[in-house]
Amino acid sequence: MNQHRFVPFSNVKLNRGFWKDRYELNKTVSVQNVRLRFEDSGRFDAMRFNYLKNGRKPHYFFDSDVAKWMEAVAYLIEKDPDSMRAHEALCEELIDCMEKAQRPDGYLNSEHQQIEPENIFKDRGHHELYCAGHLIEAAVAYHKATGRDRFLKIMERYCDCIERAFITEKTAAFVTPGHEEIELALYKLYRHTGNEKYKQMAEFFLINRGTDYVEYKNVSYNPYSAQDDVDIYHLKDANGHSVRALYLYSGIADMALENGDETLYQNLEQVFEDITERKMYITGGVGSTRVYEGFTVPYDLPNHTAYTESCCAIAMMLFASRMRRIARKAKYGHLMERVLYNSMLSSTSLDGKSFFYENPLEIALEEYDREVAALPKFRERLPITQRVEVFSCSCCPPNINRFFAELGSYICVEEGDSICVEQYISSDLKTAFGNLSIFEQYALDGKATLSSEDYTAGKITVRIPEWSRGVRAELNGKAVVPTICDGYAYFEVEKNFTLALDFCIAPMFVAANPRIRADVGRVALVRGPVVYCLEKADNGAHLNQITVDTADLEKVVVTDDFHHLYSISMPAYRDALQDRLYFAAEEAKSTPVTVKFIPYFAFANRGESDMLVWVRKKA
Repeated sequence: MNQHRFVPFSNVKLNRGFWKDRYELNKTVSVQNVRLRFEDSGRFDAMRFNYLKNGRKPHYFFDSDVAKWMEAVAYLIEKDPDSMRAHEALCEELIDCMEKAQRPDGYLNSEHQQIEPENIFKDRGHHELYCAGHLIEAAVAYHKATGRDRFLKIMERYCDCIERAFITEKTAAFVTPGHEEIELALYKLYRHTGNEKYKQMAEFFLINRGTDYVEYKNVSYNPYSAQDDVDIYHLKDANGHSVRALYLYSGIADMALENGDETLYQNLEQVFEDITERKMYITGGVGSTRVYEGFTVPYDLPNHTAYTESCCAIAMMLFASRMRRIARKAKYGHLMERVLYNSMLSSTSLDGKSFFYENPLEIALEEYDREVAALPKFRERLPITQRVEVFSCSCCPPNINRFFAELGSYICVEEGDSICVEQYISSDLKTAFGNLSIFEQYALDGKATLSSEDYTAGKITVRIPEWSRGVRAELNGKAVVPTICDGYAYFEVEKNFTLALDFCIAPMFVAANPRIRADVGRVALVRGPVVYCLEKADNGAHLNQITVDTADLEKVVVTDDFHHLYSISMPAYRDALQDRLYFAAEEAKSTPVTVKFIPYFAFANRGESDMLVWVRKKA
């Protein structure tokens, strides 16, 4: 099994355009605003181990929230240390506090040490190993960024404690974590330190998953929701809590890659197909229900109650990128692109200050609080209609911080004797074969230009987007016809080259599998990588009354007037209102209107508003 290496973000400079702006927004606004809200809510106090002095009680997942924020800061320090001095100082303060609070046996968890030390490693659902995993990842990133190893040594001592409790002495009351994550972290720690022990620990937690431990059984336990329905060697379907599941699949992919395990990879291929062909929204979001924040049955993709947690978007990127490291298959890059431009971007407000936990595909304000005879707490729970700056469960904002801080790590793959461009993001990359520059306005015009003055490989591979209507290419100003195979275009290039690519972008309507009940008779508008939606701010309320004729697609007007991306206007029809509750079908009337579509990720930035992705199609 071959290993394909993504060029790390430390060798990538985002230097212009849409994604550079998004990176800077995260660095200058989002990271700071999450810091402020974490101070307000006491998350940093939890890690200072003085939470109780302030009359508050830490939650058992606060450590993970803080760890992800620290990891984001570490990535930003590595790229731009001067801009991170104040945040770095806070990290040092928190490391001081962790060092002082760590127990002699290496244990470190703010909630259990301050509130319930008698329950250490007693409750599988209390996220101790999940928190440990995020702290490990933060420690590795901080060591790489600063060269200082205090944080890393703290976490290595904690790993020794975990190894004793779960593997050698087996004093813990459970065997595998309730919330997966530590598996990814242990592989990362293994690769950073070279210590084989951490790889063995990761594989212990993975191999023992789903092996039916009786101590987990109780009246509320469901093995499907906890990814305990099968062991990793019999895995075929995506089940349960979406984030936990995708973290598990990412850990299994790490194991398959490290061990060259073809069986594990083939199992993951079936899981990947189950997600992308039966359980994924057009935006790349996953998780159809809020009941357990997870996957349901195939083709169950309701729009107005879609959960599609923001952390799921990140977890999908982690899973797909690991699968791409194992095998060159364009479908992995297709998925990453879909997530990047849609469910990933929708998680954050355009000003960078606020976030969605859930990312629905339809909002109808009239559905909210319509059960007027019921007390508010008993009314239907629907997704919030506007982003907020912090949640009681605020796992998503710092996760978003760390994702965008290392965005450069998803662009280019070094494999064998050349490189492969997977994502078209304007950047300068230092690769094993020389420097490569990418210039694009990809979401606007479907084009990208690659260039180098010292490229030594002699060939270059590029992913053809799944939406592409064709590939036009010019090499050093002359038209060339690439070799195309399995979703990739292959070019022979010289040391000094400029390769201009045009993927022939155009708006198109997409239909859904008719098994998806919510989308029958509807279509969604996409243009290149971007999914579009209607919003009340442009089209009035009651968007379900609008019908489009797909034959009118040639009449669309594309305008560069919406946050550096295009909006799309076209003719449509709106149902005429009637005085009667029911009437003969032939009496139904509609009025011609012009509707305006905006990028889905930008919805809910102009106040509360109805929103709709899937629009009725004229018969």
